[in-house]
Amino acid sequence: MHGTTRKAWADALMRAVNRESEGKGSPKWLHVIAERCVEAAAGGDMQAIKEIGDRLDGRPKQQTEVSGPDGGDIPIGLTVRFGKP
Repeated sequence: MHGTTRKAWADALMRAVNRESEGKGSPKWLHVIAERCVEAAAGGDMQAIKEIGDRLDGRPKQQTEVSGPDGGDIPIGLTVRFGKP
């Protein structure tokens, strides 16, 4: 999606989830959706469990495998030698 289209979509979703679900005095759609997500997680839905964990605890950081030229650790340090040219 282009930036403008993405923003329009996000704005439309924000309006939709903040509307009352069944009319005056009823819970907003956002609350209804959150309740259904919690119910699904309580029923063992792993995707719902993951979504709740990601939202409450933050997504786990991706670990990257980095190694030195021989496959070992990356050398850290600096050697300075002073001498006559």
